[in-house]
Amino acid sequence: MAPIDDSAVWPRSPVGVQSTPLAPRLDSLDDVTIGFVWDYLFRGEELFAELETELRRRHPGIRIVGYETFGNIHGGDEAEVVAGLSDRLHKHHVDAVVAGIGC
Repeated sequence: MAPIDDSAVWPRSPVGVQSTPLAPRLDSLDDVTIGFVWDYLFRGEELFAELETELRRRHPGIRIVGYETFGNIHGGDEAEVVAGLSDRLHKHHVDAVVAGIGC
């Protein structure tokens, strides 16, 4: 009888990315600042315009910081844009982000 090989105990690979807890949700969108962040793919200019109109209708005190402020989070400058994103969000006092990621 052949010896038992106990070196393989689980068929899945180890987890490569550790999960982190999500930020707490806002109680309301009244009087908050929302930042739009986009990868400049798939009709974001249309979708963000519609979303902004509806958010302003439902929450008249909301402030919107457009995606143009933050830059393209995909493409040639992606690393630089993403690296500076936190600072730009802070600079504009953004409370929450709507991120548009296309395919």
